[in-house]
Amino acid sequence: MKLDPRLSRLIGWVRVHQTWLTLAFMAVVIGVAGFALSQILKEVKVDDIRAAFGRITPHQVLLSIGLTALSFVVLSFYDVLGLKAIGKPQPYWRALLGSFTAYNLSHNLGFAPITGGAARWRAYRGTNLDAADIARVVVIAGVTFWLGIFLLLGIFLVAFPGALRVHDATMSFGMQAGIGTAILVAIAGYLIACARQTGPLNILGWTLPVPTLKQALIQFGLAATDIAIASAALLALLPPETWHHYPDFLVAYVVAVVVALLTHAPGGIGVFEAVILVTLPEVDKPSLVSALILYRLIYYWAPLLLALIFLGLNEMRMLGKPPVQPPDRDERIASRDTL
Repeated sequence: MKLDPRLSRLIGWVRVHQTWLTLAFMAVVIGVAGFALSQILKEVKVDDIRAAFGRITPHQVLLSIGLTALSFVVLSFYDVLGLKAIGKPQPYWRALLGSFTAYNLSHNLGFAPITGGAARWRAYRGTNLDAADIARVVVIAGVTFWLGIFLLLGIFLVAFPGALRVHDATMSFGMQAGIGTAILVAIAGYLIACARQTGPLNILGWTLPVPTLKQALIQFGLAATDIAIASAALLALLPPETWHHYPDFLVAYVVAVVVALLTHAPGGIGVFEAVILVTLPEVDKPSLVSALILYRLIYYWAPLLLALIFLGLNEMRMLGKPPVQPPDRDERIASRDTL
């Protein structure tokens, strides 16, 4: 089918200016998020936020740091899973380096497939992985993450009435449970497809392994565990008397992460915080704002600094070493019993 010349010119113009268009889009998103935050917080006083910071105990901070570290350990098994699935497992330290650097860059810069792929390309330098292999790992890790998001969202929407809301407006439980049930039915369909799979997907000559039922269950378990731990790292910074709101809190966290990812704002900054604030009206706002600020430091910025240091050390380690040429292969896919 031949495209209309005007549409062809528009597509060409977008391709030429895609970098500036992306930056402009990000600026608009951050601006809108900033305006939304200013409206949400217009009645919150700076002194109240400062007082809320003072109520966060060293024990809570240490607990949040520990949960953050545990979250990144669980994240490393996304790469372990992906590397085994493509038939090219690596030493665990290498998978940990690839995962830790990739997720910290994508968490803070946005555009996860690009930033995560670039970080993994440097982290796996000197191995037998080529660009196609790294792309497969990125896809498998991304699918694993989204499976966990949908699993938790489906379960909590069905199990906890009133979990999906904005300020005082609460979705009816019938509609909420219907959305959750639809998600869980789709997940069941995915598991059935994995159990019946007969070979890899072939998309335009590019092969991608389809997980076995066992591998799919591992994907769900890994991602759900990671998301639960990452959300708990934020919850730990809130007053202990609010911790019993965890079901509502987890739904708010998942929705905030999804919205932040869809907007591609760097690190979801502003977007993530705004969604959390409007979906948790029962939590004291100064306490929530102080926890969000500290969480941004603990879960995003401090690990990013570590990731850049580790990448730099790996680059120094590789200086003078000849590049490893991946062996010729016929796009073999790992056997069904890889894991």
